[in-house]
Amino acid sequence: MGVARVIAIVFLVGGILSQTKASAQYTESSETKDVAIGSRVEYNTIVDQMDLSDMRSAMLSVWDHGLAPRNYWTERMESSYQCGGSSSRGLKAEANQNFLQLLQDLSLGSVDPQSVGYDIKLIRKEFITAKQLQVLVLATGTRARALIERMAPQSVPYLSVKEAIKELYPTCIDGRWETITPINSALRYNSRNKVIVDIKKRLRLLGYRISSADDLFDGELLNTISDIQWNLRIKPDGEISPRGKIWGFLNVSCAERVRQMQADMEKMRWFPQYFENRYIFVNLAMSYFVLVDRRPGQEQVMAFRTINGRISRKTPTLRDEIVKVIFNPFWVVPPTIFTYDKVEDLKNLSPAEIAQYFTSHNYEVWNRSFTQKIDPATIDWASISEGRLNPDIYIRQLPHLGNALGVVKFDLTNSFSIYLHDTNQRELFGEAQRQLSSGCVRLEKPFDLAEYLLRETPWNRAAIETVVARPGEIVAKPTEVILPQDGFVPVYLVNLTSQMSSDGVIRFVDDTYGHNAVISQSLPGLL
Repeated sequence: MGVARVIAIVFLVGGILSQTKASAQYTESSETKDVAIGSRVEYNTIVDQMDLSDMRSAMLSVWDHGLAPRNYWTERMESSYQCGGSSSRGLKAEANQNFLQLLQDLSLGSVDPQSVGYDIKLIRKEFITAKQLQVLVLATGTRARALIERMAPQSVPYLSVKEAIKELYPTCIDGRWETITPINSALRYNSRNKVIVDIKKRLRLLGYRISSADDLFDGELLNTISDIQWNLRIKPDGEISPRGKIWGFLNVSCAERVRQMQADMEKMRWFPQYFENRYIFVNLAMSYFVLVDRRPGQEQVMAFRTINGRISRKTPTLRDEIVKVIFNPFWVVPPTIFTYDKVEDLKNLSPAEIAQYFTSHNYEVWNRSFTQKIDPATIDWASISEGRLNPDIYIRQLPHLGNALGVVKFDLTNSFSIYLHDTNQRELFGEAQRQLSSGCVRLEKPFDLAEYLLRETPWNRAAIETVVARPGEIVAKPTEVILPQDGFVPVYLVNLTSQMSSDGVIRFVDDTYGHNAVISQSLPGLL
């Protein structure tokens, strides 16, 4: 999968409104604030200067932001408007309140991120002040739609989904998205069947390059099916099998695809309105890494595959920063892996087998303060497994090429033991299903990222390759390089299940983390 699948088609920069970094930082717990503003006099006074007809038109057009127009401009309001126009009693006051609610939902999200799942480590943002809103209203000439666009997220991931919903939603309305009836025989390269005509129509709606509308399974269709199979996390074979995943993909309704995009846009509203001029975005749903640097004279894009958390050990959704690069890191076994993996491996082994286990994996046992090394054969692992003994210890793996973190680690600031790193299982990057880790994010090209982060230091590629462990070598201790504060790079970890890529193709993956279903329960649909 190339860069074209990941970089969105639009970059928007600038604007007078931005959320602070802290507003979307990770959190271990927070108390949801009441951010409703529709009844506050100072806000109502500001939007009251806006034209009712213009507000109506703007509220009816917010479907392209994944918001349901009828949630803001109701059928009852439309009836009043048709009967009395701007002079309808109480209509302007109601429109003011609903328009303010729209602005709030657009900029903050209407769903509290912490209500979605334990793995969402975000605090709900706060709405702008009345004074800031006044500035924006004046800057947009009191034009409602212009104000909406200024308040909406401007991050590339959000805009990529916005472009996708603008393309697909009209096809639900005008009937171009037609139901495809599955067949009970396999379709493969050079086969013919009349259902292929319908399949090609659907795939063209998604932006795939399908130049012919005939019933032949040609090379373009083969490439497209392989692309979709990859996104569905199955090894591509270019075949449409009876009752297989491709038929499942094709039979998702237009309304369901719109709901999927709505949920993804909601997720992006939880983050700052503008991303920084350089940042890292890891799409947890697609297991892909993108670094974007838009600073003048330093423009760069880096993209490659990742391995991130399995369903039972999800990588959390959060915003953080890379603050340190560590070569030849220790791996301190996280609590989940300690309890469910290591203790289970050790509980039935003899003392001699335990010693061999630790030696072969280059593991050590230390007390909690790392001041005392402990003989692992003296520990009652079975009692720990049964909960009769408190494991007041850590297992630590020595730095070497076979270390679980590989030879490069990128430290973040969160308290959840989540970071980016190399791996000793590099062959897994060739797999379509890469939700395999215990929560951290493994990088396909960690040396490229390290070289980029340290490019203004003596740590060039040659220096990096000289210091990292060689085959069979055990390194005494890690080498840590702390980045200067102005060199910290923001990292966004997000489970985004849809996007329009720079090649114009709208791609979907399954929501294995289960966020979309929870969000959709509280988010009014468009259809």
